[in-house]
Amino acid sequence: MRRFANFYIVLFLIDAGLSLTDELLSVFVAHLPVLSTVRNLVAFLVLALSVMVYFLLGIDRRLPKRVFLPLTLYAFWASLALWPLAGMLPRASQGLVVSFGQAVIGGVALMMLRSSYGRNLLPEELFRRPLFVWRNTLVFAAVNLLLLPMVLVFSLMAMAGNYLDRQTAGFMRVSPVGIYTSERSYHDDGKVVRLVAMMHIAREGFYQELVASLPAKGTIILAEGVSDREHLLKNRFHYGRLADLVGLSSQETMLLDGNLLELDDLEPAGDLEPDETKPDIVRADTDLNRFDPQTVEFINVIARTLLGDKPLAQRLAAYAEWAKVHGTPEVFSGVMADILYKRNAVVIDALMRSLDSYDTIIIPWGGMHMPAIEAAVLEQGFVPGGKKERLLFAFSSIPFTALWQEVAAQAGREGEWQEDEGTALNRDNANH
Repeated sequence: MRRFANFYIVLFLIDAGLSLTDELLSVFVAHLPVLSTVRNLVAFLVLALSVMVYFLLGIDRRLPKRVFLPLTLYAFWASLALWPLAGMLPRASQGLVVSFGQAVIGGVALMMLRSSYGRNLLPEELFRRPLFVWRNTLVFAAVNLLLLPMVLVFSLMAMAGNYLDRQTAGFMRVSPVGIYTSERSYHDDGKVVRLVAMMHIAREGFYQELVASLPAKGTIILAEGVSDREHLLKNRFHYGRLADLVGLSSQETMLLDGNLLELDDLEPAGDLEPDETKPDIVRADTDLNRFDPQTVEFINVIARTLLGDKPLAQRLAAYAEWAKVHGTPEVFSGVMADILYKRNAVVIDALMRSLDSYDTIIIPWGGMHMPAIEAAVLEQGFVPGGKKERLLFAFSSIPFTALWQEVAAQAGREGEWQEDEGTALNRDNANH
């Protein structure tokens, strides 16, 4: 056990050194793929051993918890990208912060070892005592059972937050308070592009506050919203019912007041004269008829099931039943190509055409569209400017208890229905 414990300490320090060296070289010299590969392998081994060492703390009382708990817990936290701290750091410096933190934790562990045992590793005499004591195991197990629900919630939120951060290039982030969206501005030769990350549901007042912040003169808003000229959508697709269910507002409440233009020629729609006190607005999106038929079917399924009129449990069950049969990787890949990449191409094209006529271009689109749009803006020579965050919604505002009660009640009604159906079936069989 002594050799294993000391090996873990040494490997933790090696991992810290490799990670810090890799990050510093990437910032000041050049990225070395070989070093990154070795670093990742060592980091994976450290994480696997951290899990083993953590559970051994509840079995072997000789292992000093003041030394190993910080090491194992930091390895676990680092595997979650230091959430939620990472969301408050610049993306380029997150790896460096994780590596530096690991080096600091490892250094503190060495200081405690030297202070307690006069050396940098665990001495042999420490392991001459009995290995197992019931009290140590019972207390360790009781504390972990008590903390388990919080750890699970923390882990799920961290994974969701890291996924959202990657998919939106940091335009949306999850914090312990709630979900935040970002607005970033980009400047070039007197022109400004503002990218505003959006979501279809938000807290009450979010959309109104956003509308109030939009300027008017010399401004065009490239609005999001797929049209349906051929009436391919069989069910009304709206988020109002979902927003009501979780106590939030729908994006449909966001009313933009401005001069509506046609996308093809950026000219006023109809015979109305433009009002110079208002911004110009163009629906810089595609039509449903440009989507693959499988994508149209998927959207109809979502409208019929998840956004339908039935109780929540039935909606989830209906969608799961469809996905079980039709939800192949090829289908979902095609859906993403349509609803993400095709639409990105349309709004980016509208952005390029708008640069000749407008000083300020505002793009309030979904967060997952922002990485591609931002890349297009930067390619035009725009320089990042200010950044503003808005609270999309707070977790405390969501009625989790009411949601659970509705799902449980619906499950109970379905169980009663199935029981009654089974009783009737048995009665029919008995009659026959």
